[in-house]
Amino acid sequence: MSSRRKLLLVTLLGLALGTVLFFAFVERNLREPLMHIAQLRVKQIATEAINRSISEQVAQKSDAEALINWKMDNAGKVSGFMIDYNEHMRITSQTIQTVQGTMNEINHVPEHVPIGQALDSAILASFGPRVPVRFEMIGAAQVDLNTRQKAVGINNMLIEVYIRIRAEVAVYIPFDTRPQLVETEIPISYLLVVGDVPMYYYDNKGNPVGDSAGGAPSIALPLPDGGSQQDSNAEGAAGGSPDEALPAPAN
Repeated sequence: MSSRRKLLLVTLLGLALGTVLFFAFVERNLREPLMHIAQLRVKQIATEAINRSISEQVAQKSDAEALINWKMDNAGKVSGFMIDYNEHMRITSQTIQTVQGTMNEINHVPEHVPIGQALDSAILASFGPRVPVRFEMIGAAQVDLNTRQKAVGINNMLIEVYIRIRAEVAVYIPFDTRPQLVETEIPISYLLVVGDVPMYYYDNKGNPVGDSAGGAPSIALPLPDGGSQQDSNAEGAAGGSPDEALPAPAN
């Protein structure tokens, strides 16, 4: 065997051994960091895609007036509300279809994670072979249409209608497979309910405020020792200090 063939054989054996050792090192030391990075990346991609697609759908097809059914009292004022069932089911069904279609679209987009990111080094983060990352949706997305209320100003209430989406995906890298939960909330409408403004109200010091504050009754604020301002004022008006009220001792 010529020296050139020996050199070629040694080189091939060295490359094969180096490849085996490299994958063994990655399998033993970098599988967990790579999977963690892949899960974070997949969650980011899926959340951004879902938010974008649902926001576009809501902007084009949602009807805030048809979404809420208001309940009025005899005076014509809002006494309550509920989500319209037909509109609720329509939005939920369209959201599930949109999420499924979006996940199928981004599933075919190639994504890679540099091995250097798994070494926890800012210098080596962009270096090394790029590990392919794939993911696919597991089951159907869970969509919950709900509301939350927040007090705004005096006797006003802001109602937020939002969608909570939960989707589970399977993340694939060459060495492992893990499930990843993608969860996001998207507001679709804001409604302001304006109530009656009171003639007067009390600030944090107990002082009446408003157009009719002059006719408001006074209130007593508690003192640190458990009494009240009215009690202390009554004691002062009743006759001075406790020492003055006691009789002088007899000689």
